[in-house]
Parts: sequence; structure tokens; C-alpha cells
Amino acid sequence: MKRYRFKMFIVLAILCGMSELANAACSQTLSPGAAVASTIASAAAGSTICLNPGSYGSVTLGSFTKSPPVIVQSVTALGASMGLRAQNGANGVTFDGIDFSSGGGTISGSSTKNITIKNSAFGANQLVILTTNFNNNNILIDHNTFGAYFASGYEGRLHITWGAGAPGSTPSGVTVSNNTFGPGGCSDGIQIGARNVMVGPGNIFTGIVQGSCAAHVDAIQGYGQGYTTVTGNYFVNNSVDLGFYDGGTSEVFTNNVIENASSNGVSVQCGTISDPLFEHNTLKNSTANFNGKPENGPSTNLVLRNNIFLGSSRVNLTQNGTPACTNCTVTTNLFQTSTIASGSNNLIGLPTFVGGTSPNTWAAYQLASGSLGKNAGSDGKDMGIMGTGTISPPPPAPTNLQVK
Repeated sequence: MKRYRFKMFIVLAILCGMSELANAACSQTLSPGAAVASTIASAAAGSTICLNPGSYGSVTLGSFTKSPPVIVQSVTALGASMGLRAQNGANGVTFDGIDFSSGGGTISGSSTKNITIKNSAFGANQLVILTTNFNNNNILIDHNTFGAYFASGYEGRLHITWGAGAPGSTPSGVTVSNNTFGPGGCSDGIQIGARNVMVGPGNIFTGIVQGSCAAHVDAIQGYGQGYTTVTGNYFVNNSVDLGFYDGGTSEVFTNNVIENASSNGVSVQCGTISDPLFEHNTLKNSTANFNGKPENGPSTNLVLRNNIFLGSSRVNLTQNGTPACTNCTVTTNLFQTSTIASGSNNLIGLPTFVGGTSPNTWAAYQLASGSLGKNAGSDGKDMGIMGTGTISPPPPAPTNLQVK
């Protein structure tokens, strides 16, 4: 059944990608060997540059402004391949259906804005976004695949960082939605060291496990970040799903499904975070830890409410048995059994999901009509995740990957 479902996802992804590419009329069509960067710079705003299958080498974008953006798309989904360097004031370009697995990508520069990468694949390579001096630069990473990357230098398959020092005082304007990270590899799915990054909705993080990896491996790691929003994502069978170990301010975790086949104890690990919100999430065999390393101090002012805790899931606000969350509120959650419950105003029992007894997608974890926890949150909404519909799958990964 799982193999059949996976094949159906691939077929749907191919059809969706072909449909989208077919709907965009080509203003001009290039073949391998063409100068993609200079063609973009000279193209009319809003035009579409189509790329025939093959390799276009390393494409480095210079300074230009296109409004509406120029679209660069592969004639066949993932047929055109390149490495991307968007920098030096590149402003207004969308890459659609490109294979970046051989060259990866970098987006950098305070005046580099309005960049979208969608329906593309990074395979065993990575995308680095250097947000130094960004101020709502409008970078969108949507419906892409990030595969089995082995960390070398930057630790994330998608690495979003301010660079050296603090993450600055202005929002990055980076949104990451509807992508798939994993399985396999030895790297974080996303590492965030920037301000106001939006992760979600619709991302899937799967099979990102520590194992024998030398690099530290999390689905999402925060390091030097602040004001992050992680919402509407599906985490399944990762070693650590949310690894915000070393501090943060006003981090928001909401509407996520965090699922593990068995408890690993640290699925959510948030340390020394001030004013975090953990709300309307559904956890299965996953512990939500909000505490702090002794040398860094406790987390403070946590609000944890309206979540569902299934299986062995629980809340932990201690560090080595010592209370490590100051002025933290845990209330109005649904626990499967009273033995795992904590906080006040809880419901105890097993809810009913639209996906039956063994949900296997984000949407399947929505509460069915009449379920325990339906419209029972402190806000009058469903406990656990909220919303309708399904997460549309990303395109398939390219088949000619080489892991070096």
C-alpha cells in the first residue's frame, strides 16, 4: 500500500508539473550552452524564458529589476539543470521546474529580492540563503525536493542564515512552503539563523535521522534565529523535529503534525527560549521539551495549549529533573491517557481522525465530526491541527543523482 501511494504521488506530481509548465507561454527558448544570466537581465519584465533539457552550468545573476518577475522554466519538469548564484541585486525572477542537484544554489545580497524557486529539485545538494541586511526581501522556496544531502560547511539542506554575528533587527522575508526534506542524508532539513523566517505550511520532513552521522541532524534546527514561525508542517520519523536548543525569541510552533513510530524523547527540544507559543499541534510518540541548558538558563513565558498528545507523547519542562521553564503555562490539551497528562483543563481519551486509526498525512490528522476535542480548544476551535484539504506533493526527485 505504501509503495502504491508513493507511486501515485509521483504520477500526480508529474502531471501537475507538466500542466503548470504547459500553461506558461515561452517568450523565448534556450538550449544548453546559452547564456542564461544575460538573457534574464535583458528580458522584458513578466516574460518567460524556457529551457530545453540539458545542463546550463553555473548561472550567476547580476543586478537587474523585473516587475513582474521574469520566469525561467524547464520545458520538461526537471529537464534543465544548473547551479544558481542569485546575488548582487538580482530582483524579480522565478525559477520553475529546474534540477539544481548538480550545482546547488546560493541567494545573497541585501538588494537581492523577489526571488522564487518552485517545483525544482536539489537532490544531494543544498540551497544557502544568506540574509545579511535583508529587510523583507521576499524570497519564496515552494514545492521543491531536498534529498539526502551530506553536510559540508553549512549544515542545512536549506540553510538560512544572517552570517556572522546576531541575526539583525529586520525581518528576512523568507518563506519555505510545500517542500519535501529527506529521507536520508547527514544534515539538517533546514537550519535557521535569521529573523522572521516562515516555515510552512505544507512542508514534509521525513526520515532525517542522526544514526551514525558526524554532523548533528535535525529536521529543523534554529541557531541564532528569532521570531520564527513553523506552521502547518508534517514531521514523520525524524530523530529531532524541532531543535531550538540555544535560545530564541517569540518562536511560534502551530498546526504541525509530529509523528514518530516510537518515542525518542526529544522530538521537540527548545532551550532558553523566551515567549514561545506551542499551539494546535498534534504529536504522536513525541515529547515536547521546553527547558534550557544550565549555563544558558531556562525557557520563559511559554504558552502551550490546544494540542493533542498521542501514544507516549508528553510535555517536559525540566532539565535533568530540575524545573527549567519559568512562568510557563500548559493548559487545555488533549492527552490520550491520564498517565502522560500535565497542566490544567485537559481532555483525556483517544480522538477520531478523518484519516481513520492510522493517519499518514497531515490532512488525515484533522478531527472527524463528533470526535473528542472537536471545537473544544480554548479558542473554540478543534484541538490539534486545524484546516482542510490536502498537501499537494512536490515534483519527483531527478533519477540521475550522484552522491560523492
